[in-house]
Amino acid sequence: MNRLVRLLASLAVAGCASLALAQEPNTGGRNALDLPIDPALLNDLPELKGVVSWRVLGQVKSAQVGKRIVPEFAPAVRALDKQEVKLQGFMLPIVTGETHDHFLLTMRPPHCPFCLSLGPEYIVEVRAAKPIKHTYEPIVLAGRFAVLNDDPFGLYYRLTAAQLTSASRP
Repeated sequence: MNRLVRLLASLAVAGCASLALAQEPNTGGRNALDLPIDPALLNDLPELKGVVSWRVLGQVKSAQVGKRIVPEFAPAVRALDKQEVKLQGFMLPIVTGETHDHFLLTMRPPHCPFCLSLGPEYIVEVRAAKPIKHTYEPIVLAGRFAVLNDDPFGLYYRLTAAQLTSASRP
């Protein structure tokens, strides 16, 4: 299963044209590839009180350390590390099935399994406390958040002991 997570994360980081649309914070509406940002791409889900915003999670820049590119997280993101948080998003299962205790949560609905929501800053690996029934609707999860500095699978975030709190749309 970890191979599949790695494959999906790698495709999200390197293989999708939509990655070029990922916004870098404070860049005047441009991204890491210096392309203009379509603001509509960041508005799929409403902001919910008490739920960490994808705009906060998107505050990541890339830095080169030797021959490697590593994430450089904004202070607002670092402050979330090892905290109990709520996140909203769309389930992206890693394996087939009706329920899942290990999946990806994305900012946008998964329309293609090889084109994830923009970039790795808009993907959270989820380890649920108990299996959650798959849905195509947005969900809200509560759990312990981890900021990943050097994940071997290319992921930036993980939510563990996650529990479904609600669907985020009626």
